[in-house]
Amino acid sequence: MISAYSRAGRAADAVDCFNRMLSDGIAPDEVTVIGVLSACAQLKDLDFGCSLHMLVGERRMLVSDRLVVALIDMYAKCGNIGRAREVFDALGRGRGPQPWNAMIDGYCKVGHVDIARSLFDQMEDHDIITFNSLITGYIHGGRLREALLLFTKMRRHGLRADNFTMVGLLTASASLGALPQGRALHACIEQRLVERDVYLGTALLDMYMKCGRVEEATVAFKQMSVRDVHTWSAMIGGLAFNGMGMAALEHFFWMKCDGFHANSVTYIAVLTACSHSCLLDEGRLYFDEMRLVHNIRPQIEHYGCMIDLLGRSGLLDEAMDIVRTMPMQPNAVIWGSILSACRVHKNVDLARNAANHLLKLEPAEDAVYVQMYNIYIDSRQWEDASKIRRLMEERGVKKTAGYSSIAVAGRVHKFIVGDRSHPRIMEIIVMMEEIRCRLKSVGYSPITSQITVDVDEEEKEQALLAHSEKLAIAFGLISLAPNLPVHIIKNLRVCEDCHSAIKLISRLWNREIIVRDRSRFHHFRGGACSCNDFW
Repeated sequence: MISAYSRAGRAADAVDCFNRMLSDGIAPDEVTVIGVLSACAQLKDLDFGCSLHMLVGERRMLVSDRLVVALIDMYAKCGNIGRAREVFDALGRGRGPQPWNAMIDGYCKVGHVDIARSLFDQMEDHDIITFNSLITGYIHGGRLREALLLFTKMRRHGLRADNFTMVGLLTASASLGALPQGRALHACIEQRLVERDVYLGTALLDMYMKCGRVEEATVAFKQMSVRDVHTWSAMIGGLAFNGMGMAALEHFFWMKCDGFHANSVTYIAVLTACSHSCLLDEGRLYFDEMRLVHNIRPQIEHYGCMIDLLGRSGLLDEAMDIVRTMPMQPNAVIWGSILSACRVHKNVDLARNAANHLLKLEPAEDAVYVQMYNIYIDSRQWEDASKIRRLMEERGVKKTAGYSSIAVAGRVHKFIVGDRSHPRIMEIIVMMEEIRCRLKSVGYSPITSQITVDVDEEEKEQALLAHSEKLAIAFGLISLAPNLPVHIIKNLRVCEDCHSAIKLISRLWNREIIVRDRSRFHHFRGGACSCNDFW
């Protein structure tokens, strides 16, 4: 009964049953203590767990591998990782892999992944549980590359990943935009090394969406025999992230037709689609539907989407009405949306207000200073622009350097503005000149207003040509087969001049060019972009 209660998650009932057993004068044995220790771990009742540990010594119980694991697990989950280590060092080191796995898992759960890795490296025999625990620890710690490297090592040991590991690794690949690793994981799924289920299918399509491969994500979606609301939400959100707002809303309609009820996460995806594609009427409709029809209380993310949509649409007063009336304090994302909209729609006074709030929330965030500097320059308020420059110097804030990267033959190549360090720089310069000439031949005119420094027009044009994304695209054009897309990742927002130029490059070279900037994907084909010039 104690074990059954514990396994069923009814820890308090397990402890109550144990106390009744003692009241009836029945002496506990090792199996009893293991069940109650599990209940203690669930309840995080360290004092009761310590008393059970003392009971083991007083009654001179046989200390099996299972009991050692239960003690380590209890101490770790109750927050006393030091005591768990004492048990491991005293009783667990000379045993099989189970105590080692419990200790590694305990360290990972409290965030001490490096200590867990040290134990991992000391082990003679690793099993799937050992690898799973450490891989999960790396993922939860944001150390995604190390998780993927460990997975490769696991494969070399001839061990098969389980679904839990595979979902975590696909999520890691999605976060990194690591398409080759994601495709390798997909190959494992196709080889039936793991059993397909709804969680695995959802993670797979999410990975492809976050790597900008909408067609492959769509294939993964269509191949799923079973879908749930999370699958649909991932599909809708992925399409939104890739600038395909109308397609996202079509999938939302099909989701409803299939009888699924949208949840809070689904509506974040839907409202993001509306925001990224300037679907104002649809955004208002779905925001009201969420609240009034489905009784879903908007979270700050929902408000943020609506504020961003209204701001992008030039309805700054309406956006500020939501900021003032929503039931929580606006965060940096919301004030950042207001500030960006102010630059587009040239509202200097509101921009100053938004910047003041942002600098209180994130005083070291360089983007705020840069935005305000550009707003002042655009409105020819030179003195205020100079004050921003001086403020950055006083506070030691430096502008983040823009860079773009492209993967060719498994190697990532990184470019910064005006970069001349690449081994193939002479070929890149030749291609850049060809790009300049062909753009000029079709009437392209650089948007030199993007350059705020006081130099002549020719120097401004040269500066725009040397932007990191153009360098990366030039390298892609000389390095990749003509049938392959040129896939760029940029750490900042794509500037207006580069956006216009890349549209023409995609037509002139008949190439698909995919650019992932800090907030979304741009898919350039045949002289057009998936964002419809709204980003």
